[in-house]
Amino acid sequence: MDFKQFNMATIQKYTSPQAIKDFDRFLDNLPVSVGYNALIAAGIICLMGAVSVWFSSVELGKVSKLRADLTNVQALKPPVPVLKYLPVSQSLLTPLTKKIAATFQGVTLIPGNGEVKITAQDTDYFPQFLAAISYLEHGGRNWKVSTSHLCVGTDCKTAKLYVDLKVNVVEFSEPEATVPSAGKKAR
Repeated sequence: MDFKQFNMATIQKYTSPQAIKDFDRFLDNLPVSVGYNALIAAGIICLMGAVSVWFSSVELGKVSKLRADLTNVQALKPPVPVLKYLPVSQSLLTPLTKKIAATFQGVTLIPGNGEVKITAQDTDYFPQFLAAISYLEHGGRNWKVSTSHLCVGTDCKTAKLYVDLKVNVVEFSEPEATVPSAGKKAR
């Protein structure tokens, strides 16, 4: 409706005493023309619509409060650094293994990229074998040495003492930031 055409005469026409009497007469004749059952059904539908709107608004308020509480809890969660295990390069392992082999006679060390194989041909070299493993474990800062395969005694195929070690550097990186509103990790 155009507001230029909606003038004072139109407002007076719809709010006049005669218009109100006509609307009253329409409401009085409504049960006769439509029927009581239809009016009851329309009233029940209007009541159900009002109740559903009220229920939705109450639940929306609860969900909004729960969402705000969840955001506050996520903001209080401390960031946890991420641990990364990177293999130690062969260029770092080679000089160390030569030093260990020279220090502990009877023990052979074979470096690889992120791994070292330590062997001894006889079980008489067991103390040197253990000392070589211990020395390698303390060989670098933030090193994590784990045993992949260990064999001691006559059941070993290559040597009487054999261990295959994985040598990694533990790196601490910044925690991954999370976006509370999206619930997914940011990249």
